[in-house]
Amino acid sequence: MMDNAFSDIFQIPTVLKRDKLSFCEANTKSLSEWISTLPLMQLGDTSQALFAALLELSELECSETLRFDLIQTIHPTIENVLGSLEKNFFNQGVINSDRNEHIIELAMLLRCYLTAIYINIVRRSSDQLEHQKFSFFALNQKKNLQTARMLATFQSLQQLTQLLYQQHMLYSEPVAGQWLIAHQLYDAAVTHKYHQTNLEQVQTKKTNSLSNISQAYAQLILMDIFNTNQIRQSEIQALFQCSFDWANMVQLLPKETDLTKYVVDTSKDHPPIYNKKQSSGFNPTIFISTQSLLDHVTATLNKNPEYISKNEKIYLTPALKFHVQTILGTSAERRHERYEYSAQLHICFGLLTAHFYLSKAKNFAETLLLDHGYGLQSESKFLSTWDKKDSTGNEESSIQRLSRENKAVYQTDILDISINGYRVKWSGEAPKNLRTGEYILVKETSHGHWRGGVIRWIKQSSEKSLELGLEVLAQEMYPCAVRIQSDRHVSNYHPGLILKNQNLDEAKTTLILPGSQIFREQQAVHLRLGKEEIKLYLLTTQLITQSFVQFEFELLNEEDQPILQKFIEQSNMDIDNQDLWEALK
Repeated sequence: MMDNAFSDIFQIPTVLKRDKLSFCEANTKSLSEWISTLPLMQLGDTSQALFAALLELSELECSETLRFDLIQTIHPTIENVLGSLEKNFFNQGVINSDRNEHIIELAMLLRCYLTAIYINIVRRSSDQLEHQKFSFFALNQKKNLQTARMLATFQSLQQLTQLLYQQHMLYSEPVAGQWLIAHQLYDAAVTHKYHQTNLEQVQTKKTNSLSNISQAYAQLILMDIFNTNQIRQSEIQALFQCSFDWANMVQLLPKETDLTKYVVDTSKDHPPIYNKKQSSGFNPTIFISTQSLLDHVTATLNKNPEYISKNEKIYLTPALKFHVQTILGTSAERRHERYEYSAQLHICFGLLTAHFYLSKAKNFAETLLLDHGYGLQSESKFLSTWDKKDSTGNEESSIQRLSRENKAVYQTDILDISINGYRVKWSGEAPKNLRTGEYILVKETSHGHWRGGVIRWIKQSSEKSLELGLEVLAQEMYPCAVRIQSDRHVSNYHPGLILKNQNLDEAKTTLILPGSQIFREQQAVHLRLGKEEIKLYLLTTQLITQSFVQFEFELLNEEDQPILQKFIEQSNMDIDNQDLWEALK
């Protein structure tokens, strides 16, 4: 997005050319007094003043220990302003307005220049410690310089993590040199043996649960490993909060072990990569094991979850647990090659929308074929699963929302295809339900068959456009309804889809249900097929997102198998008749 503006900021040291500050004296007391005069309610003026102050602090000719004290004095105010700026574009959709673009650029500038000051403190401190001879009477000065270098390294890595977090929230890419400087900072700390020094012993206040430079670097590594182009902004935020607790479960080793899952070449401007046979130009120097973290997240799936913090209890949803387990437990390599392909793809979003189109444009209530009043959830509660309040807090009629937004069919340009998916380009305004993990229907022609799938990942592409990775989950789908018998008198029906896939000689049938956390493994439910109901048992989950859950299942009574088979055959006949009718139009 703005790579060119920041391409050199982390690699080229700032020239020291200023003998004093224009806005205050070069001491912490005077700087604190100046901060107290800032018009914090006027965000634009305050941001501009802080950015100008950062530039002057970076160019000031002074000791690095003083520069560290000065930047620490102004740092909390910058974080407060950044928090206010980020509220304007976090969770505001995946394509930003022109106004938001300016706010994003300002936030990025503040974050990058703050980071660069800490990085330059590390550089100059290291240079002085290596080349300057300290007399016996200057040993205290040397110790202070070592402390400044260590704390500035920690702060640099923390800021690089915050920057990566911001980029993930915007589905954008790191700037040039961002990963290289992170590797260099950690490598230097290991070389001089201060990477595991407990920082609580050398700083007056504890800012978070990270206690040393290794953990700060491990948190940065985790934020990348979690592959956050595949999850929603709210989930990115949740993983960021949990990563403070998880950093000490990541092992950073100088040699490969049986548990090495990721590797880093510290000479490359590249994030960690999956451990496999590397190309000749890649020479791993850091070997990463995430097995302890995988074991911990798996332990939270027990009947009595083994959480280690309040953050985990608040943020670690079943969908996120599934995501982390999938990422840490499997290979990160692509399974299928992509092929260039040019065509238009019709797409619509959401499980309820899929149910609507697969039911020949019938609303869900009509498909239940119930003559008497049925116990469908209240309108507001029912639709909370599909379409929560918008960003302004306005809760319109659910029927209007479904009609206007959810039932829309869009066209996108296919960039390439693989055996089980598409990479497409989305231009212009994005609907609210264009989100990772959303259930979708896709077809290549207006009269073609709908196929069911999921949005796997989103990336910012050229200006005002996105790239989407779409995975096709099934060629055959049949709309149904599911209820849980909550008591003797009330039954709540939920839309569902039966998915059928042919694998060699074996047909596999699964069930798609809302991702509302009311459905779980080892649960008995009632499946409504037209006017008939059968009982089934939900087995293992195949996929969990914030939108839906895919279950394997088995019938509680084998005698009901003909009912299910008849429903599928009748649905296929209806589809064939519909295709014939469309062809004759």
